[in-house]
Amino acid sequence: MEGNQVAGEAGFVPYLGSLRTAARRLTSSEHEADDLVQDCLVCAVQGTDRARKSEFLGAWLHQILRRRWYDLLRRRAVERRHLGETRVASNRADNDASVGAEIVRRALQALDPDSRRVLELRFFHSKTSVEIAKELRKSSGSVRSSIFHALRKFELEFQRICPKETV
Repeated sequence: MEGNQVAGEAGFVPYLGSLRTAARRLTSSEHEADDLVQDCLVCAVQGTDRARKSEFLGAWLHQILRRRWYDLLRRRAVERRHLGETRVASNRADNDASVGAEIVRRALQALDPDSRRVLELRFFHSKTSVEIAKELRKSSGSVRSSIFHALRKFELEFQRICPKETV
């Protein structure tokens, strides 16, 4: 059944104009006002038994309209709060990541150039020890040993720089 026909059968048609006017005042948007009136009518049709008992059908419809508007406002507030919490958590994570990146950068700068180069090739360029060995003209065993010792130096430097509560 079409919406207007259902509204007509329920006796809501004479109130549609005043409902739309009230909805426009509440929403300040033609589109949202139409959605709000439609939502109000759906709720009213579901409660038609109560409406027939009521001698104040217009007041009852306007009450439903206001309640649906309040529900919409509450949903929006919850969504904004959730979005705000998500942004705060995201900003906090971004801040933690930037602090961590700064600590890593400082720890790497404190290393000798050979250790720093081996770690950069291995972890920032994702090269294998064989590829690093070819590039540095060393044996792969020597490169693995260099990576091991460079990581030890990096770890000590990182612990020296890093605040205890972030570890």
